[in-house]
Amino acid sequence: MAKRKGTAARSVRMVLQPSDTMPTYDPAKPDPRLREFVRLLARQAARKFVEAERERASRDCLPD
Repeated sequence: MAKRKGTAARSVRMVLQPSDTMPTYDPAKPDPRLREFVRLLARQAARKFVEAERERASRDCLPD
């Protein structure tokens, strides 16, 4: 629907409806999305650490 020129919404209302396919939230169980996010961050940190160690080792090596 087109809006008239010079008019603006004064307030916005958001209504959230749960999906039928979305599992119910159970605070006793860890959220699988959070678990996957933490794993992703851990892999990323490990990759950066290994790259930094390889770079440091290559700088520390004496030329033959």
